Amino acid sequence: MTFYKFAKGLVSGLYRSFYRIRVTGEENIPKDGAVIIAPNHISANDPIMLGVVTERQIRFMAKAELFFPPLGAILRALGAFPVHRKAGDVVALKTSLSVLSDGEMLCVFPQGTRCPKAALRDTASEVKSGVGLMAMRSGASVVPVYIKAKGNKLRIFRRTEIIFGPVIAPEEFSEFEGRNKYSDAAALIFDRICRIAEGDEPV
Repeated sequence: MTFYKFAKGLVSGLYRSFYRIRVTGEENIPKDGAVIIAPNHISANDPIMLGVVTERQIRFMAKAELFFPPLGAILRALGAFPVHRKAGDVVALKTSLSVLSDGEMLCVFPQGTRCPKAALRDTASEVKSGVGLMAMRSGASVVPVYIKAKGNKLRIFRRTEIIFGPVIAPEEFSEFEGRNKYSDAAALIFDRICRIAEGDEPV
């Protein structure tokens, strides 16, 4: 048993009970191959909850400040790798593309940081082009995800919904060209998350 599976088994029941997690659309996650999981970001618990509800292991980027002993070793054992968020991190980008090249599943938060606001579209200005860059360079499928909690705040014993939307196929990004292509691709991904939140995207 890997450390990831051990840790998942350890916290799965607790998280599902404490946050009353309800999952919709998990059948939209491809069973194999390179996949980018692209959720909105409302709390530090988001990566743990996503790991709990997905059958495949998810790889994550985590802010570099968290990689201090012994936490750094634990995070790496769980499949996370560091990213310096205040500047373009070429190493983190190369690691991300390598993960996808190996056919793994990678979680990328389009907003780049936690945005616990009531209206998801109000955070569109926070969306970073990185998720678009990774999607277009890797050719990975993208699964938009909406994490729903009342007031966008997780509360113990209050319902939390995780909704996986339909896959965005690599071909959908082929129309984007020029200097803004990665930003345009990221905007498309974020729009799909918003459409799930607004009930306009069939799941």
